[in-house]
Amino acid sequence: MPRSGPTRIIVAAAAAIGLVVTGVYAAGSAFAGDRTSQTADLTAVPANEPAKGLVYDGLQRRPAGPCGAGLLEVKGTSPVMCTHGPDTPPAGLSVKAGVPAIASAAASTQALAVCEGDGTSGRRVEVLYIHGSSSRYSQYLETFRTLAEGVDTIFNESAKETGGERHVRYVTETVNGACRPVVRDVQIADSALNANDWAPLLNAVKAAGYTRTDRKYLQFVDANVYCGIGGLAGDTTKSDSNRSNIGPEYARADNGCWNAGVAAHELGHTLGAVNNNAPNASGFGHCTDEWDVMCYKDDDSVTVRTVCTDRAHDNRLDCNHDDYYSTNPAAGSYLSKYYNVADNLFLIKGTGGGGNPQPDSNLARSATPSASYTSSWESVNAINDGIDPPSSNDTVNPRWGTWPNSGQQWAELQWSSAQTLKRVQVYLFDDNQGIDVPSSWKLQYWNGSAYVDVPGASGYPVTANAYITVNFTQVSTTRLRVLLQSTGTSSVGLLEVKAFAS
Repeated sequence: MPRSGPTRIIVAAAAAIGLVVTGVYAAGSAFAGDRTSQTADLTAVPANEPAKGLVYDGLQRRPAGPCGAGLLEVKGTSPVMCTHGPDTPPAGLSVKAGVPAIASAAASTQALAVCEGDGTSGRRVEVLYIHGSSSRYSQYLETFRTLAEGVDTIFNESAKETGGERHVRYVTETVNGACRPVVRDVQIADSALNANDWAPLLNAVKAAGYTRTDRKYLQFVDANVYCGIGGLAGDTTKSDSNRSNIGPEYARADNGCWNAGVAAHELGHTLGAVNNNAPNASGFGHCTDEWDVMCYKDDDSVTVRTVCTDRAHDNRLDCNHDDYYSTNPAAGSYLSKYYNVADNLFLIKGTGGGGNPQPDSNLARSATPSASYTSSWESVNAINDGIDPPSSNDTVNPRWGTWPNSGQQWAELQWSSAQTLKRVQVYLFDDNQGIDVPSSWKLQYWNGSAYVDVPGASGYPVTANAYITVNFTQVSTTRLRVLLQSTGTSSVGLLEVKAFAS
């Protein structure tokens, strides 16, 4: 159905509220004015705005306490737990509306890029699904695994920008031959689950045994109280003994914000982002130089600047890598002297620094797109505009679709000079109204005289609500295309295509 049709308008409005499974923790205007300005009373806590997930009940500010002036304390927990406070939902998400589950079959080919050791020993991030008397563990298990893997992608792609490699060291298990995050099924009392206060839930989770000092706990909570909230130590010490390297610590995302970007944002807090003495710190645990997973206007007194103009960096850590995350900080810089999340002991450190920052290694951004057919209300330019979709039914950003055409369709990227390619990421379009995921698809490159399939492709899963990564034997080409075969009379489409040299 066309975007402008009456049915689509109704469904689009509903989808904009809650149909997001993967994507970024949107910043900037999505958060503007979400905290009332601080008054002269340094102990004041903002008023609740429950529709936005801004619930401050159970939080207190004690400038002379262990959390200092810029952080809040969670009352009723022991030992004292510090937090930046609750966050509002990104555009397209609602605290009061849940997100759809990823089907098990759709996620069956997913895996963590890097795993380490026996999957349990040492410092680890452990994923928890927390629910009350009603459980949706089986329905959402693949969703939680996939979102945790999306968090890992955010951390590692951000590390690549400074020539390094970092992966989240999850508690892992082997699933169908692949290494994937373990997701614990944790039942607590309904009263603790739905309390307008984080402490009852934290205490119930601790009572269930999740108190290890070598764990950060990433909580996917089946409630509608918060969007996200996370612990933050606020320790600037450049040492392995930094409190951000010690557990237990907890990051929470409620079911309206089960989203990789939200999870990365809250886990980022537990790993030490963003300290209030950083160059672009907001003073409330975030940063002010957009675009960045951890940056937004978190107080009326805060001024946000657009420093990294590529909106795609809204799903990456640390614009310019000078505030909290760099694998290669310059001598004498802030991160060479103060705490650096890239050094956190809960991360797997591959290659460490070296090389210059690469703000945009996505080669697709410099290509010219074209297609076999494009609906008049859609845009083929959407496939390489650098905007990460919130879901396969993205009603906010531009899309490429072929409705009402069916059968075989293609979208192409063409460069003015040959590019070395080895990896491609594709995000499929599925609006549940005539544009569906394809029955099959593949990548082809121009060999100088004809299109041929890329060699050694790792596989072409048909997955909604997530990027699909295809690795293949390196090729040099000026043209790349995604060839899609529709199912029956359905049409097909794409939301984004990324191409990489490694």
